[in-house]
Amino acid sequence: MTRLITPAAAIDVVLGPGGAPESISGVLNGSIDPIARWKVETSWWTKPVVREYWKVVLNSNLLCELYHDVASNDWFVERVYD
Repeated sequence: MTRLITPAAAIDVVLGPGGAPESISGVLNGSIDPIARWKVETSWWTKPVVREYWKVVLNSNLLCELYHDVASNDWFVERVYD
């Protein structure tokens, strides 16, 4: 089952040496193992939205989807798979 978090919840992220997220804190806490990464750029004609999405495993047992808002440099958790 997938749970969409609306609005997405702000989190703090610690990045590793290569720029990939290593751990998060906030609404969810713990170490993460990145699985996939992709970038979304949209709405360029009004207000650009540039996000870098990450699918990660939190604490070796919970699949989550995070995104980094490139413009504001903020991180959010948007989806949890259980």
